[in-house]
Amino acid sequence: MKVSCIIIDDEFPARALLQDFIGKFSHLELLGSFKSPLEALPLLQQDKVDVMFLDIQMPDITGIDFLKTLRQKPLVVLTTAYMEYAIEGYELDVLDYLVKPFAFERFMQTITKIGERLAIKTTPPAVVAAEPVKEEKIKDFMMVKADHKIYRLKYKDILYIEGLREYVAFYCKDEKIVSLESLRKLETNLPDQQFFRVHKSYIVNMEKVLAIYGNQLKLEGVTKYIPIGKSYKDAVHKKLMED
Repeated sequence: MKVSCIIIDDEFPARALLQDFIGKFSHLELLGSFKSPLEALPLLQQDKVDVMFLDIQMPDITGIDFLKTLRQKPLVVLTTAYMEYAIEGYELDVLDYLVKPFAFERFMQTITKIGERLAIKTTPPAVVAAEPVKEEKIKDFMMVKADHKIYRLKYKDILYIEGLREYVAFYCKDEKIVSLESLRKLETNLPDQQFFRVHKSYIVNMEKVLAIYGNQLKLEGVTKYIPIGKSYKDAVHKKLMED
């Protein structure tokens, strides 16, 4: 099976490197190499592209903004020198994130991911129907940007989260991470079966709750008590009883 690819990057050396890497795989077919997303748009609209290697920082429109305009997207591999776009890339469900300059060995890992994803997509319906239905893998982590790094925090390792005006502090088993974020947004995005807001300044991992002491919670691995806000008290008690 041929896998059709396109490259979108405003820098010629970057396009040339990707063309060379792609050419080393007999099952990859390069349909086009473009210096602008707008040049590639007509080909993308034909729905013949399996994989798009997309740069982020480009003059006319950024790769991230271009992705947001596409209703139907091929598999997307972001290629950029800027690591800080990784979180937004994952939110747009990109397949992989290649940080320039990347070696051929790292590119091979991306090709493996492409093969695995397309193998799932192209499984004949009859075979899928005959096999037991596989449970969808539930995401068990979140990406957090702090201290010029991007942390991959597993939900099970987060004890509680404290709001600090424009910032939040993630208290984990072995570390504290402070990030520019809001509790309101986290309350919406975190899995509600595991995390619960108990105070205007606190979200706790309900799996870590050991006891209720008056209007406070005792958490596993935490020396201080977490306050329960008056407006949250009934909901917290109900949540704990349900769990």
